Amino acid sequence: MASMASGSHLRLPLLLVDEVHFPGMEVRLPLPGELLCDLLLRPPEERFLGLVHALGPGRAPVLSRAGTVCRLLDAEADSEGRALLLATQRFAVAKQPEVAAGSLANYPQVLVRLLPEVPLDEASHGLRALREELSEQLQEARRALGAALPLPPDALQRLAGGSFEQLVNHAAAALDVPPLRKVELLTLPLFDRAAEVAGILRSRTKLVELLLPYRHLMVAAENN
Repeated sequence: MASMASGSHLRLPLLLVDEVHFPGMEVRLPLPGELLCDLLLRPPEERFLGLVHALGPGRAPVLSRAGTVCRLLDAEADSEGRALLLATQRFAVAKQPEVAAGSLANYPQVLVRLLPEVPLDEASHGLRALREELSEQLQEARRALGAALPLPPDALQRLAGGSFEQLVNHAAAALDVPPLRKVELLTLPLFDRAAEVAGILRSRTKLVELLLPYRHLMVAAENN
């Protein structure tokens, strides 16, 4: 999968989800039994499916224009029936999903165009500066927002010592923004995604700091 060139097309089993998932992150999701069985019939290195955020409810939801390729990591579901997946690569939806003609499977399949990340030099001055800024903004946001930013201090410390891609994608996933905004972030190249995430965190932190002097008024209103 990672060796495919940008623009390569691939047909994948499709799973519609409520959240937007970013490459490099593990996620547990319930899979339809038929889809799970079909994945298990494949070699472990070929057990891929596509995750796409559905924009609307009902029997014919509108799909986001981008999603994430995931690989099934563990055939054993947890106590809630969720399978362990690893998000590996971004894609653009090339064609609306359909159930393949003559297929016995009831789940849809989708044609996607892969969007691999452009390799970055993590030793470059520009990237090191952006990495430092994003790490600082995450620390500031955690202090200002507390648990509203679902990245505890130990997780922030691990991300600070990991790859740039892991740092950016975990930060993007933790943002409290509408799913459509996260889809926009998913479509951006990694460097631009990092800059956007740092900007969002900076704006959120400044807003909380501006509202801090009026916090006692909000508390009083809640008690009345």
